[in-house]
Amino acid sequence: MIEDPIEAFRRLTPEEQIQEGEDSLLSHVLEKAIQAHAKYPLLGMDQMDAFLADPDCLRYPTRYVYEFGSEMAPHQFAQPEEDFRLPGGQGKVVYLRPVLRQRPDFAALAVAYMVPPINYGDIASDAHCLVYAAALLGLTEDECYERLCAVADFCGSEIKYAGAADSPTLDCASGSCACAAPS
Repeated sequence: MIEDPIEAFRRLTPEEQIQEGEDSLLSHVLEKAIQAHAKYPLLGMDQMDAFLADPDCLRYPTRYVYEFGSEMAPHQFAQPEEDFRLPGGQGKVVYLRPVLRQRPDFAALAVAYMVPPINYGDIASDAHCLVYAAALLGLTEDECYERLCAVADFCGSEIKYAGAADSPTLDCASGSCACAAPS
């Protein structure tokens, strides 16, 4: 006799149910990244517009700009936000630190890392971002993490608005890679 999966889920403790949900989302994120990698095996900035507009890969039409977003913290190298050009939350924009224009490979990694928050919102964690970016770009998680640290080091601690009293300078070269964390 096959056990009913819903009944089995109901018997789990709340902590086990949360873990089951987290594991399921992580598996889903990985599966979507593998599918996107099959479509865009050598994803770089030259293919980024097509990737970001592909409804099989992103839940919302998305674009990128080399600007500081209104929600970008001084320690971040990228930040997804709603696209004001498409009202009602129907589009997203990934703000990239302007210095990333000099390194298209780093810009592509930064965008790839931001796909889970675009697709899943606040439920997306650093782990989801790392797994997605690694699988999308054909890297191991360790390789991806090392490259993310290189992106953070490259971006340094640019201040958001030169001369602003509320623009703290943070040391993004510390190796902790908090710079990559979506907010």
